[in-house]
Amino acid sequence: MTATQSPAAAPAKAKQPRQTLYAKSLGFTLIELMMVLAIIGILATIAIPQLRNYMTRTRVTEGLNLAATYKLAVEELAASNNNTFTKEQLALLDFVPTQNVQNITASPMNNGSGGIVTITYSQNVEKDATLILTPTVTDSGIQWQCAAKGSSKAALPPNGAIDNKEFAAGTLPARFAPANCR
Repeated sequence: MTATQSPAAAPAKAKQPRQTLYAKSLGFTLIELMMVLAIIGILATIAIPQLRNYMTRTRVTEGLNLAATYKLAVEELAASNNNTFTKEQLALLDFVPTQNVQNITASPMNNGSGGIVTITYSQNVEKDATLILTPTVTDSGIQWQCAAKGSSKAALPPNGAIDNKEFAAGTLPARFAPANCR
């Protein structure tokens, strides 16, 4: 025994090559890739219909925004002519169709009945579907009821309201209409 060796020294082990992270993982397995594609497919089947519904609802909102001038005309004429006016008194210009809205019309009013604003949508929303805005004359002004398919007439407010007998529900499916129109 030499002086440099100790009797308790263990025999020397052979050095093993060090494995790096790169050497362990060379890529994704087929199973991992298939799982990722399955998850993406499931998310797409849920998200795409919701996105389409969202886009349609924004197009419906465009029609409601364009109808604001017609609502204002009905309100002004009802207030200044004792809730009666003719189509000629409305004096609205012809509606210029947009990509989403075919037409907007307002009907004449007679003693608080009428004054209906009808929004007709194009095929980008649902071809020839309508959303109806019905005014109810009260002591404090006009309250509007928006009605899509399946909507029923709202109860009259207690403050001296005139029943608008020309109420009608539109043909636009309720799922595309704003919450207050369902």
